[in-house]
Amino acid sequence: MRSRLFLAGATAAWAGACFSAPAAEPTPAAEPSDTLIQAAAAARNTTYEGVILYRGDDQFDVLKVQHRFKDGSEREHLVSLTGEPRQLLRIDNRLICILPKDRMVSIDRPAGMKNFLAQLTPARLHQLAQWYEFRDQGSSRIAGRDCNGVAVIPRDQYRYGYEIWTDKDTGLPLKVSLVGQQRELLEQVMFTEVSFPAAIEDAAFEEPAVDSSKFRTIAQVLPSLDGSPAAADVQRPRVSFEKLPPGYRVVAREQRPLPAGQEGEVEHLLLSDGLSAVSVFSAIEQRASEKTFVGVSQLGPMEAYGRSVGSYHITIVGEVPTQAIRMIGDGVRPVFPVEVPPEAGEDVEKPSEKPQ
Repeated sequence: MRSRLFLAGATAAWAGACFSAPAAEPTPAAEPSDTLIQAAAAARNTTYEGVILYRGDDQFDVLKVQHRFKDGSEREHLVSLTGEPRQLLRIDNRLICILPKDRMVSIDRPAGMKNFLAQLTPARLHQLAQWYEFRDQGSSRIAGRDCNGVAVIPRDQYRYGYEIWTDKDTGLPLKVSLVGQQRELLEQVMFTEVSFPAAIEDAAFEEPAVDSSKFRTIAQVLPSLDGSPAAADVQRPRVSFEKLPPGYRVVAREQRPLPAGQEGEVEHLLLSDGLSAVSVFSAIEQRASEKTFVGVSQLGPMEAYGRSVGSYHITIVGEVPTQAIRMIGDGVRPVFPVEVPPEAGEDVEKPSEKPQ
């Protein structure tokens, strides 16, 4: 997730499980779907702090995390302990990333991996059962705690799978893995240490003061994977889709200014099946450039596809297989044509484009 996509999770005391009476009847194993629902609630509602290991793109990152649920509000603060200084602060669905000025990739990729868990509901799981199978993975031990495993296995070639390990005592997720089509590990977030203070002070979740000459701050609102764009937005999209992978639909739309030094805006459409997510960016292509991204690129589990469509340059990005990215990208069509004004001093007019 160059995505946006941190693991929230922890556990309560486990000593009782270590000394259970030998004559006690074994507890029936929970259904995998029930384990996921319990994990979703626990990921939102638990106060904890610890250390997380992120593994992906042939790299390892270690991050300190503090998470609090108090008076109906969820707050989370992550600080990188390796590499360049980076921080992420989340207050409910508002996300603030603090990055070195010249860094283009944020530290919120583990957030993306966790975000789908926190949004799971029984209704969502019922829908997801069309596209994924939920299978029990048995027991394991994560961060010194006994855990149950659930595999989320795709039923087709348009999505990746997950493996989620949750604490036996509380159901909280301690390890989440993104799994490829050949069952290979693509990305992983795992607790190595976790504790459960009675309270975490407000100061831990205040936006830190930073040196603006060295760092930049990026703020955004995390969309709901069950959402839909506002009616007014639906009437004015820049692009439409001839065909989408089964289960995917537009769940959010926004417009952002282009990066510094460029005029205009870029439209961002978020597509999701309720679990996987794909971003589609469209911007008016002022004029051809050797730097324009065209074709398919892959970085770890992240797939990207760029092409020009009418007056627009389209970029599709997501942690989904190439088949999904290709289908979405090949099916993009502009809703209406746009004339690109000539550069100053040009005498030749550019002809209007025909709708596709």
